Amino acid sequence: MRFSSTRLVRFLLPLTLVCLLSASAGERIVLGYYPSWIRGSYPHSAVQYQYLTHIAHAFIFPFADGSLDVSGFSHYPELIQTAHQHGVKIVISVGGWDVARTPRFALLAADPAARTRFVTNVKDFCQTYGYDGADIDWEYPAPADRANATLLFQEFRAAFNDAVPRISLSIAAPSGDWSGRYDWNVMKEVLDWIGIMTYDFYGSWTTKAGPNSALYGSAATTDQGWIDNSMAHYKAKGIPAEKLLFGIPFYGWQFNASTLFGPSTGATQLTYINIAPLLQQGWVRHWDAPTRTPFLVNPQGTRVISYDDSTSIAEKVAYLKSQSLGGVIIWAIGQDFANGQQPLLKSLGTALSPATSIPLMVAGTVPQSFELSQNYPNPFNGQTRIRYHITQAGMYTLRLYDTLGREIDTLADFRHHAGIYEVTVSSATIPSGVYLYRLTGEGFTSTRTMTVLR
Repeated sequence: MRFSSTRLVRFLLPLTLVCLLSASAGERIVLGYYPSWIRGSYPHSAVQYQYLTHIAHAFIFPFADGSLDVSGFSHYPELIQTAHQHGVKIVISVGGWDVARTPRFALLAADPAARTRFVTNVKDFCQTYGYDGADIDWEYPAPADRANATLLFQEFRAAFNDAVPRISLSIAAPSGDWSGRYDWNVMKEVLDWIGIMTYDFYGSWTTKAGPNSALYGSAATTDQGWIDNSMAHYKAKGIPAEKLLFGIPFYGWQFNASTLFGPSTGATQLTYINIAPLLQQGWVRHWDAPTRTPFLVNPQGTRVISYDDSTSIAEKVAYLKSQSLGGVIIWAIGQDFANGQQPLLKSLGTALSPATSIPLMVAGTVPQSFELSQNYPNPFNGQTRIRYHITQAGMYTLRLYDTLGREIDTLADFRHHAGIYEVTVSSATIPSGVYLYRLTGEGFTSTRTMTVLR
């Protein structure tokens, strides 16, 4: 299963509706980073490919002369082959943070010959080993590197466009490019997508505990940043929303602190497989409503763990849809893998699956009046059905909103014939709460409320 806005068309739908839906299909990217060093504990046979569209195989590095440094990298042809068999694209991740090797990016970018050699070598690497693209993780260009970085990525784009098949080009970017590291007027054109690393907002370097990957926040409390702030920052640079991917971590930070946002004397990183068992060991889960993130507190009240779970992931997917963003990046798949289960990846995949069926015309007879019925059952946990009556052919939309007026999903948006329609909505992508659904078209508007209970 690939994550796409294309929904299965039932044979009862009018042909004109089928054609319209097929033409408007688009795909969200779900890219999971696969570090080569996890091969022994998380082999290619364990990956749940049905929940991914892309895998970033990490990491190779450059040398200053533009040749490739593959030390520490494990070639894994079985991963590439199996991903392709499942319709998942796989890209090579070039870079990452390394105190000795990351500075080489600046050196090669400043040397025209080394720059061209590097581009050629990465292109050849992709074509030799069967990668579909390159994800450049230069952490990070300095403002003085900006002009050379621009030249480097322009060369990448030209070389990759000439490849057959075409090679994709993307980057992993900081949560905020406050220092002007990149010329976004150019970068937004040459890149296929931009993965924004919206995690590690708080950690061992901060003097207080805080959410690892907050969805919302404020300068007064979440002073290190939050996802919505990062997305607004990059949108303000003119980057199309559909090219922006934000980060979801499959790990958390354990702070020596008594409460979230309290003083911290240090922190350590923990994978989800090390965090989840603590719920059976006396740790208490709390929910921070303003940031939409969970955290755990130990029985002694001396440690706090900020992390992501199924609930916060559902919140983030709802946000992704409301902002029409391009998708998500995951650091790193496999960090939730235990006893054959991958609960976070599954939760993400379930949440990104279509929330609705295509509205089905359940009766072709022309109803006597426009009507938007109350969903049934309501409240619900699982699935609910919405039925509506159309008396006049035309364009109609049925949209779902939260109580703040933010769009959560589009349930219908096409030219309707007169008749009675029914759409099924799943709560898999929707957190608990009260929502509004509104039918509009041909001068008609009607709104009702529904309640999701978990």
